[in-house]
Amino acid sequence: MSIESKAFGTLPTGEAVNLYTLRNSNGLSATITNFGGIIVSLNVPDREGKFADIMLGKDSLEGYLAGHPHFACITGRVAGRIAGAQFTIDGKAYPLAANNGPNCLHGGLKGYDSVAWDAEIVTIDGTEKLSLSIIDPDGNNGFPGQVSCTVTYALLEDNSLEITYTATSSKTTPFNITNHAYFNLAGHNSGDVLNTRLQIFADDTAAVDDDSTLIGVREPVIAGYNDYRQPVALKDLAKLEVGNADIHFFLDGGRTTEPKPAAIATEPESGRCMKVLTTEPGVQFYAGLCLSEDGPEVGKDGAIYGPVHGFCLETQDYANSINHPEMGSAILHPGDTFQSTTLFRFSAV
Repeated sequence: MSIESKAFGTLPTGEAVNLYTLRNSNGLSATITNFGGIIVSLNVPDREGKFADIMLGKDSLEGYLAGHPHFACITGRVAGRIAGAQFTIDGKAYPLAANNGPNCLHGGLKGYDSVAWDAEIVTIDGTEKLSLSIIDPDGNNGFPGQVSCTVTYALLEDNSLEITYTATSSKTTPFNITNHAYFNLAGHNSGDVLNTRLQIFADDTAAVDDDSTLIGVREPVIAGYNDYRQPVALKDLAKLEVGNADIHFFLDGGRTTEPKPAAIATEPESGRCMKVLTTEPGVQFYAGLCLSEDGPEVGKDGAIYGPVHGFCLETQDYANSINHPEMGSAILHPGDTFQSTTLFRFSAV
């Protein structure tokens, strides 16, 4: 089906921002803006066929510009934390902005979430897709190399929201891109997600220190705490904290050429089920622990998003690979092309 576009607002720079509506023949729809590649809404049916918007977010461009916790945006150049906000390549040190304690988080002070991407509607294999692209300059946010990046969104007939990523760089650089979507399968304004049952296909997690810094250690999951290999209701865990609800999982199978199962989330009351498939070697599970940390987070339709009112399954590599290359391959070299695909596939049970 065709992709429709309309004006969404204007940035302080004067750049026009649009909102694109993607639909499939089953009635599912997604709206995406080229500002930060944000998924503004995602409407999927429950077991009775009733549609609800399951994506946390803001009503307007102004709402996003006022600040938000990375709602459903493209996150990069490096999603996650680079320890100590610095790294060294070929003997040269690169200092970054420490915007999360001592660390550089989600690409720095102005990452991929806060810029306008060039948008184009393309047809690939008979399906219309929204293609967003940017040129990230050499030295931007302290990172070496000019990065050319394209992110493509499509709503497929199997009820999958498909996100594909490609990138090249003129110099060796850390690179770890994802989408930071917050889901609530009961509906974005339905309160907490504690009834959600979660399964993650991973035997190991990435250890962190007190600043949530990745420290280059891989640890097995702990039964009853952060072991999601079998479906677990979040409400059945004694406590949700960094060690089990803001943590990187090493997926079974590592990096693959075709998307593999990464996680399954099910909301029992509505029956909505989301299966995540990806070519990435890991996934960051985040249960929205810090939502409303700095005061009420007002979302769409005036909804107040509190802690654990949404969850993220951010498909990615080991964010701190540049400092611990034995743990992951989130490093892009000149002459190489980064390619990645993630599918969020919806059904009702």
